[in-house]
Amino acid sequence: MENINLAVLWDMDGTILDTLELHYQTWKEAFSDRPTLFSRELFRAHFGGNNRSTVPIYLGYEPDETYLQQVISLKESLFRQQLAEKTRLFPGIRAWFAYFAELGAKQAVASSAMLENINKVVDSFEIRKYFAALVPGEDLPSKPAPDIFLRAAAILGTPPSRCVVFEDSIHGINAAKAAGMVSVGVAGTTEFSSADADFLLDSYTQDPDSFTRAILRLMNARKTA
Repeated sequence: MENINLAVLWDMDGTILDTLELHYQTWKEAFSDRPTLFSRELFRAHFGGNNRSTVPIYLGYEPDETYLQQVISLKESLFRQQLAEKTRLFPGIRAWFAYFAELGAKQAVASSAMLENINKVVDSFEIRKYFAALVPGEDLPSKPAPDIFLRAAAILGTPPSRCVVFEDSIHGINAAKAAGMVSVGVAGTTEFSSADADFLLDSYTQDPDSFTRAILRLMNARKTA
């Protein structure tokens, strides 16, 4: 396949690597000094949102700014300290990164996480070389708002219609749709139905070539529709 005008936008947590349990445990520890509404069910329901939007939900009230920043800082510090030991890239995903790089597609991480966390991930797992941009969503409206994906597309210089988003959450998939991008629901933290996303991906152990050809056919069909 010849080099093409394609941008691949990767969510990070739950899409590139399995961080669900570590995020849950570090939030639980960070909230240990006070009563909250925090539970595994509430956490899973809002996984993928940014800290500013989810902390009030976990607490059950809107905290003052001092405590908000304090608890976020503590939680994220705990997360980064344990990241390399307690998380892993999903099997096969390195081959997908390499495939898209060889294809000439631009790739970016577009995550609700803090930039410090994204940097920690791409360096700990030695995958920084694959990405032309690392785009945090901490200062943007939380998914399902499309802002983070639109920002990533602008940085890469690629129109939204030529972007495909890999996401593990329904909030992220809806953000991709709102941005006018092709959406891929990655199995893991969410039980997607076939109607939720343009494509569903069970695992990265399958061949990326045929999957990508299907994505490009959809993009081209939408262009001519």
